[in-house]
Amino acid sequence: MNSFLRVLAVVILGLATCSSPLEAQERRLASGNWTRGLTGGWGHSWTPGYGKTKSDVGFVAFHPQLGRFVTDHLELYGEGALFLYHEPSVAVGAGLAGIGGRYHAWNDRKWTPYVVGIAGLIWTDLDIPELDRLFNFQLIYGVGVRVVPRRGPGWIVELRSHHISNAGTVGDNLGVNAVTLVAGVQWVLR
Repeated sequence: MNSFLRVLAVVILGLATCSSPLEAQERRLASGNWTRGLTGGWGHSWTPGYGKTKSDVGFVAFHPQLGRFVTDHLELYGEGALFLYHEPSVAVGAGLAGIGGRYHAWNDRKWTPYVVGIAGLIWTDLDIPELDRLFNFQLIYGVGVRVVPRRGPGWIVELRSHHISNAGTVGDNLGVNAVTLVAGVQWVLR
């Protein structure tokens, strides 16, 4: 079964990297392009091999985004964040992740994979042992896929690791980690 999955992955990757000559001529992402978007997602706590997350935390999230391509592959952007927690209790979180970037593998295809990293501040009234104050820091990293049509809005889908902690400013700084699946609509303004 594992060899079948490997062969399937190689075939899919091979087909994904093929493109027609006409598609390859048009840059869909370019330096100077502005981006706007709105994404939503679902997340749940996890322990990624580091950290001390023990609480079960579940939430839905909404992220308005604004960015600009500084190279043909690198988009610098920021996003607002609204978290509505439903587990372990009803709570709210809101913040601004103002320093971030997405590095896209391709700029001339209908879709492109990318890596993402972003950091910022967050306020939350979530009452769990891992968070010892209302104002915290957030660090987000992950991978995603962006669909870039010639005209109109495109789509993004990301799988993120979302870390919230006080960065060692008070208490034990246990922090909480969550895996988050995010999807939404994006406009690339050319």
